[in-house]
Amino acid sequence: MESDRFIRFADRASIVYAASFFLTIIATTFLTDGVAIGARGVVGGDFLAFYTAGKFALSGAAAHAYDFAAFDAALKSRAPLEAVGMMWQYPPAMFFIAAPFALLPYKAAFIAWTLAGWSVLGWSLREIGFRGKTLRILLFSSLTVSILGYGQISTATAGLLFLAAYDPKRRWLVAGLAAGLLTIKPQLGLLLPFAFLAVGAWRTIAVACITAAFLHAMSFLLVGAEGWAAFIEAALRFKDEIAGAATLTPPRGMTTLFGQLKLMGFSGEAAMRAQYAATAALAAMTVIVWRKQIDPLAKAAFVGAGAIIAAPYAYGYEMTALLLAGVALARIAQTPRSALGATLIALWVVIAARPLLGELAMVNTAFMISMGALATLVAAIFRRGAIDRAPAPA
Repeated sequence: MESDRFIRFADRASIVYAASFFLTIIATTFLTDGVAIGARGVVGGDFLAFYTAGKFALSGAAAHAYDFAAFDAALKSRAPLEAVGMMWQYPPAMFFIAAPFALLPYKAAFIAWTLAGWSVLGWSLREIGFRGKTLRILLFSSLTVSILGYGQISTATAGLLFLAAYDPKRRWLVAGLAAGLLTIKPQLGLLLPFAFLAVGAWRTIAVACITAAFLHAMSFLLVGAEGWAAFIEAALRFKDEIAGAATLTPPRGMTTLFGQLKLMGFSGEAAMRAQYAATAALAAMTVIVWRKQIDPLAKAAFVGAGAIIAAPYAYGYEMTALLLAGVALARIAQTPRSALGATLIALWVVIAARPLLGELAMVNTAFMISMGALATLVAAIFRRGAIDRAPAPA
């Protein structure tokens, strides 16, 4: 009964929190004169980059979005700031997603973009099996709601990641399609091949490869060889920017070991070597975890939590990927008064307050929260009997 009362309370609190946050976003969006907020901020955050790329695609000049000077000029035409601090380095297939939103006025497009990503996440959670209060708590949690103002595609990509990682051998068609679509942001799927291979999900691998091949072949028809060459050049420039001066990609706010080490003063080269080692260790751990006979939710939770640490480049707005880890740990805790239950509640409060608290000196709170969630989940998985083979995720 205690657990039921707490779930009812969490459900109501999540709805109030989400409504307050979303109404604040709407008010800020439509009460702001123009697009610029202050000296550096813009309405919609990173959505300005997606919207601008969509405009390039609609004008028939998609490949020019990879030209830094042309893209920067287009950004400043909408947000007249001295430095906007964005560039375009997504695969050409992302134009298919960005272009439809660019048909709308900017502010309406941002709200539609936010709701679309939220809807993809909600649909994916329902596909996995969440219903009722559990679904609402996840969909309106601080891990989801607190990142909406960034204007990123992270709620949608988290949904795709969950669909790909949940019981992929049995749900091979949906998982394969989701994994193939996730190649629009390929760094988030680094652990999926190791998970699929560990359980022999061959049909899933085949569907993922076919989906990705079709998606990117269609993008080749859109931008041609010139556009793909421009994308590769932009991706290499982006890699040099991250490991080098990082003027457009500062390490503060990252969820990765690379970002944490760079924030502490390590060179880009040393931090990247450490990141590659961490990614390799996570890939090996994925195989070990996925070979265990445990709840499919725990396996998916591991991939979700590991994804934003394995990728060299990931920011706090990707933390929606921790949702399934939270569910798995809550199932183990059973009651909010247990040590683990109290820890999860404290983490919820910290994550909800994170946009107001900012970052600590020399510490990325997003990295610490992500690492803490992953480490706690791994400890639970390897604790005998902590996670059983229960088929239902809710």
